[in-house]
Amino acid sequence: MERTLYFEAISVFLPFFLSFFFFFFIRCISEMAEALLGIVLDNLIPFVQSEFAAFFGIKEKAEELSRTLQLIKVVLDDAEEKQWSNRPLKVWLQQLKDAMYVMDDILDQLPTESSQLGCLSSLNPKNVMHRRELGHKLNEIIGRLDRIAQARTNFDLRQGVRESPSEVVEWRQTSSTIAVPQVYGRDEDKGRVVEFLLSPSRSSEFLSVYPIVGFGGLGKTTLVQLVYNDPEVGNNFDLKIWVCVSENFTMESILCSIVEAITNAKSERMTLDVMEKKVKELLQSKKYLLVLDDVWKRSREMELGLTQDKWDKLRSVLSCGSKGSSILVSTRDKHVATIMGTCQAHHLNRLSEDDCWLLFKLRAFGADKEEREELVAIGKEIVKKCGGSPLAALALGGVMQSRSTEKEWVEVQKNMEMVKQELIYLWMGNGFISSRPNLEVEEVGNMVWNELYQKSFFQDVRADDFSGKIYFKMHDLVHDLAQSISEQECICLEKQNLNDSSRNSHHILFHRIDKKQFKERAFEKAESLRTLYQLNSHEFPFSSTLIPTTHSLRVLCINDRKIPSLGSLTCLRYLELRRLDIKSLPASICNLRRLEILKLKSLENLRRLPKHLTRIQNLRHLVIHECRWLSHMFPDAHKLCHLRTLTVYIVKPEKGHSLAELRSLNLGGELRISGLGNVGSISEAENANLKGKQDLRQLMLSWSNSGKSKSVVGAKEVLEALQPHSTLKLLTIQGYEGTQWPTWMENNSATHNLVSLRLVDCGKCRHLPPVGKLPFLKKLVVSFMDDVRYIDMDESYDGVEAKAFPSLEELKVSYLPNMELLLKRETTHMFPSLSILYIYKCPKLQLPCLPSVKHLTVWHCSNEQLKSISNLSSLNELYLRHSDQVSCFPEGMMKNMTSLATLEIDYLSELKDLPSDITKLTALTHLSISNCGKLECLPEQGWEGLSSLRHLPIHNCEGLESLPDGVRHLTSLQSLTIVKCPVLEKRCEKGTGEDWHKIAHVPHVKFDRF
Repeated sequence: MERTLYFEAISVFLPFFLSFFFFFFIRCISEMAEALLGIVLDNLIPFVQSEFAAFFGIKEKAEELSRTLQLIKVVLDDAEEKQWSNRPLKVWLQQLKDAMYVMDDILDQLPTESSQLGCLSSLNPKNVMHRRELGHKLNEIIGRLDRIAQARTNFDLRQGVRESPSEVVEWRQTSSTIAVPQVYGRDEDKGRVVEFLLSPSRSSEFLSVYPIVGFGGLGKTTLVQLVYNDPEVGNNFDLKIWVCVSENFTMESILCSIVEAITNAKSERMTLDVMEKKVKELLQSKKYLLVLDDVWKRSREMELGLTQDKWDKLRSVLSCGSKGSSILVSTRDKHVATIMGTCQAHHLNRLSEDDCWLLFKLRAFGADKEEREELVAIGKEIVKKCGGSPLAALALGGVMQSRSTEKEWVEVQKNMEMVKQELIYLWMGNGFISSRPNLEVEEVGNMVWNELYQKSFFQDVRADDFSGKIYFKMHDLVHDLAQSISEQECICLEKQNLNDSSRNSHHILFHRIDKKQFKERAFEKAESLRTLYQLNSHEFPFSSTLIPTTHSLRVLCINDRKIPSLGSLTCLRYLELRRLDIKSLPASICNLRRLEILKLKSLENLRRLPKHLTRIQNLRHLVIHECRWLSHMFPDAHKLCHLRTLTVYIVKPEKGHSLAELRSLNLGGELRISGLGNVGSISEAENANLKGKQDLRQLMLSWSNSGKSKSVVGAKEVLEALQPHSTLKLLTIQGYEGTQWPTWMENNSATHNLVSLRLVDCGKCRHLPPVGKLPFLKKLVVSFMDDVRYIDMDESYDGVEAKAFPSLEELKVSYLPNMELLLKRETTHMFPSLSILYIYKCPKLQLPCLPSVKHLTVWHCSNEQLKSISNLSSLNELYLRHSDQVSCFPEGMMKNMTSLATLEIDYLSELKDLPSDITKLTALTHLSISNCGKLECLPEQGWEGLSSLRHLPIHNCEGLESLPDGVRHLTSLQSLTIVKCPVLEKRCEKGTGEDWHKIAHVPHVKFDRF
């Protein structure tokens, strides 16, 4: 069902929308096939020229094959175009691609240096067998490729065919005719554009350019069509001209389109100079409206796109009209608006969910079809996934039109969030991207991702301010289109298709697999398996025998209890190991010489890394997460000269483990350094060169993992020398043993741009650095500092010109036994952005008036602390946990909490009753009471005030023996759960319990005695 979603959509509606993706995917696949052929040629030519070809006795055959592949390359464009209407040609292309994969595998196994030839010429039996096997494979694949190359003559393929760059392809052509049956949500946008065009001030200008900017599928073209066809607009201009520009911004094509639009005749072929004169003649003294639809800026991928120089030349030709002439430009690119616009661009916003729903149901139900209630509810959930895109709403509505059951509708909702950097790693591992002059491979990956995003392949993009990660989703339609085109090359092994792998399966993903349904030899058919990626390991314990022993694998991600044999996977570029029950990695991992990305996640028992890890000279990213017992790294990290990510580094007094190893490494992303008590000198700390690592986003400096040896250098001196670059966003300092903070923290010279700061177990410091002055700080965590009394001691904040913590959104304080106030001098406008406040074991802390705080969690609170909570009048959520000091709540504590929606009270072991004003919380929807063994009763009166309460769970409150009569007035209550309250449970039993009549109106009543 999933794989046919694209075809259903294209047959029902929006051929333009889906054709766009189809064309671009075809282009991508064409370029990937071309790239694969290019990779094989790039590796084959040096092989032919080397001594290896002569050594294997196939030099002449390899030279002939190289020439043959060059001939294939020049007809590949034509073959890619024709394959969709020529099934035999499509099969031939697949055979070519499969063979190239195998050839690439063989070439990848050959020695990379002449010095390695000796191992092949050795008489060692293993080397003799390996040499014989390689020679046999080379001869076999050369013959196979030669037969495939000969078969190309059957298809009448032309050389060098590629679409004319000066013309807009037919499916991308737009016109002034409004193609959609109904437009919703664009009246205000249309009004603003029309107002601009009809404004009297326009009449005094010779040429106004008004850009309309928005992402793909948002309705830019439709908006311009609405404006273009507006009668008032038509009456305001002598001429109206529509030109679809697309990716090819050329003078010749645009001028030619203008001539044809005005004359209503096919333009004769003219020189550029003649064409310019013709356009000037036609526009002379005319007040015209020109639409330039779908303009793209020039880039590496779009060589014929807009440039400033091109626009300057075109504008000089178009400036011949009379005053009031205007140009409307639609584009996805804000840079196009900057280049062309004479005024501020109009940025098109996403449609509201209501408007998207109107479009969706127009297609899903039609004008006469009944709107079934159960499908309407699902449809509205589907609409939320449209991201405000009218084209997505219409396309999905079209898909739903042919589906009639709830199951078929629910099937559409399958979005999965991805991480941008993880996708780029997978591209790298498979060789889909490579470095370019002046661009590292990661930068190329970023550029490719950005182009796909601009093309609307990705949606719901969000950036995490704290981790720096970029998350996104791929729309279902795009996903299904990609899967349909890739056919068997990329498959997801799920319960319904466990044995779908075939000879040309190159990328396999495991997802929610039951091992009982899986065949042990499922991968035997796959000739050149490149990716084996496992998800949800707890459902399918991966067996080592499932991993192919062939040399083709490039990407391997597994979850297992034991590590499989990796020695034969010599082509591996990406290795991710999760949740393995191991104390050390096998030494054989150091033989994976081509490995570029190594990720170790949740290896909870891992103690050390292999000492010869620096043999993996191509390693670029070493990512270590949640390996809390790791205490020994590998020596001589500086030898990994290509390393760009090293998330963990442990300083040791032994040779090769000093901070100086980091000096020459160009690290970025995240770096967590521990063992700082083992630093031997100030110069060693300086040699880490953290100040020079401007690509670092996250940094942790920790004195844990330092062992029992006494520090030679003072902690303050070490921290002073570890000043990071000022571009740092997240900083954690843990276990710091100094009594004062370094200069770069006191003057904020290196911390100015921080968005997150964690100060943990810095117990010898009596105060914090001036964190209240950090302008971009959004999250602050302070814990285990016994002598700290205030978060910020600075008394210069006046609340007007100098506000404390202007951007702070989240504050977590814990184990601060002597903290009294947040600020030494509290002002009216402090913490203006604070939304989340978390307090753990800070018994003396009194809270000031914090009108912006929405979420408060307090552990081990005191009665005095509870009183101060009443200052937080804007609370939405309040969680009170674990206290043996509170027997009752202060009077009037909750009277100002008119916005409180969630209240949870847990483990207040001495609590005997709830405050009477709890019944005045009119916005409360969720009230949870648990583990309050001495609680005897609930308030008797006022329950009608809880008019919004929907959920009431009561757990483990054995002292509570009855419900008050007022519970009958909880008319909005949907669920009541009573667990481990034996007397109360008995009184509330259905039909027979003494309190049943009080709760009989509640739809869902649940008891759980176990």
